Amino acid sequence: MGIVGERARVLVTVKASPQPSAKYGDTVCVAGLRIDESPHRWIRLYPVPFRWLSSSSQFSKFDIIDVTVKRRVQDSRTESFVPDTQSIEVVEHLDGWEARAPYMNLLPTTATCRLMSEAERDHAAPSLGMVRVASLEGYALEDHPGWTAEEEAKIAKAMMSSELDLFGTSAPPATKLRAPRLKLRYQYKCQEPECPTHQGLNLDWELTALQNRYHRESLDHLREIVKDKFIRQMFEDRRQTSFFMGNFEAPFKRAKFSVLGTYYPPLTVASKVPLF
Repeated sequence: MGIVGERARVLVTVKASPQPSAKYGDTVCVAGLRIDESPHRWIRLYPVPFRWLSSSSQFSKFDIIDVTVKRRVQDSRTESFVPDTQSIEVVEHLDGWEARAPYMNLLPTTATCRLMSEAERDHAAPSLGMVRVASLEGYALEDHPGWTAEEEAKIAKAMMSSELDLFGTSAPPATKLRAPRLKLRYQYKCQEPECPTHQGLNLDWELTALQNRYHRESLDHLREIVKDKFIRQMFEDRRQTSFFMGNFEAPFKRAKFSVLGTYYPPLTVASKVPLF
């Protein structure tokens, strides 16, 4: 890619589910904390043709990476940057809740009500944030309609293109991008006292990856697998559960926020005061 920009150190907290792209094959929106600056601030990295990257450039959630970035000028959200994917270096992986606590326990939280109202007033308002879930009011597991004909065409075009060698890969991914079979939508209250409840669509790649792992299972069994992980486990009483929230680039959608990921450490870890 070879962009000219600045070097950033990022703690990756979000990898959204891949979406078809004619230019990049399929792209992922990545977000996290820029920890080379104080105080730490949110950063969005896009586009990331993650599945097409060389293995040395791929990373996991809660990896700390160094990457060259430049402002994404066509996106007025201040957190948005274009990464040079060939410049990615994985520094370390924060393995487990205890390792993540020194960063995450210092991170200020916000509320979905606040994010929405601020984005309604100002397109440059925060477009990313961590929201403490006050209560899970309900959820819906809906059938995913699959890729549209236009999306299928994008995938097919990319699989036959050689232009993606620019991103450090010599061949397409081993598998074609598979559409998830289910969509998960939460109904929840944030911590604003007068919160009317929110609907939040889960866009986390972890949800798609879980479905891919069990793609041979019946739809009923898959529903139980998803429910066990994303409802029972993530919202146990012994956990403090928060959503990583993000909005859309299109100006008319700025006040709409989706669930990009879930952070659910045990209460015993979440209550610890970091030493730095």
